[in-house]
Amino acid sequence: MIDTERIAELQAEIGAEDLSCIVSVYLEEARATLAQIAAGLTEEDHARAIHFLRSGALNIGLSGVADVAGKMTCRAASSRDDCADRFRDVLDHTMAEVTDSLA
Repeated sequence: MIDTERIAELQAEIGAEDLSCIVSVYLEEARATLAQIAAGLTEEDHARAIHFLRSGALNIGLSGVADVAGKMTCRAASSRDDCADRFRDVLDHTMAEVTDSLA
C-alpha cells in the first residue's frame, strides 16, 4: 500500500526527480539491511534494522512496506531468510508501483 498523499506532498516539495532518487536510495539501503538481517544480528541491531526499514518507508509514503517491517520479528536463524524474503517481495512490488506512479 502506498500513501499517495505523502507521495504527492513529497513531489510538490522536492519534485518527482529528487523523490525518485530518494526512493532509489531507500531501496538500496533496505536491500543492504535485509542482507544484514538474513545474516543474523544481535537483538539490539535487529531492532535498529527494523526501525530503519519501517521509519524510512513511512517517510517516503510506503505504508505497506512499513507495516511489513513493523511485523518483522524473525530472529530465529531458521526464519531469517524467509522473513527477509517476504519483506523483499513486498518491497519489490511496492517499488514497482512507486516507479510507475513517478513516471
